[in-house]
Amino acid sequence: MSARENLVEATKQLLWERGYAATSPRDILQASGAGQGSMYHHFSGKSDLAATALGEVATEMQASAEAILHANKPPLERVVDYLKFPREALLGCRLGRLAAEQEIVTDPIRNPVVTYFSYLESALEGCLEEAQRTGELRDDVNAHDMAVHLTAVIQGGYVLSRVFQDAAQMESAVRAAIGLLSGTFS
Repeated sequence: MSARENLVEATKQLLWERGYAATSPRDILQASGAGQGSMYHHFSGKSDLAATALGEVATEMQASAEAILHANKPPLERVVDYLKFPREALLGCRLGRLAAEQEIVTDPIRNPVVTYFSYLESALEGCLEEAQRTGELRDDVNAHDMAVHLTAVIQGGYVLSRVFQDAAQMESAVRAAIGLLSGTFS
């Protein structure tokens, strides 16, 4: 791997483990094995590097969600598969855990996070609308609101799992969401 790739990979991991504010340029250089000037040779600074790393994370997470939500299965089964997808609940969402950080309000860092969550809500909404067209889901369910709700359930599951240091919190949140969703079946 090149020094640039090493910097991005190290930043992706450190942002997930520590968050933005707790990750210093020195930490990134140490974790990447890159030389002192490498970061500023490839990036204008920490925020530029973080935005690049988060962009890659968003792309990876979108590809993972896309594989599930666009699989050749009935639409509600795809939604349930997404909800049941194995997650590192105690580490938190690779993007969502940054929401509590002050730096998330700056566009370069915020944009990949918004891009991913916008994609996810749209993909879930599309599955739910398809389920309505095929008669799997009642017509009176607001597909957009349900997609937002399901996204919030997963993010809340991460938060509760981290707070209680118990991955069962995510499992409970997912079970409850599936139960709620099953009450909307036709």
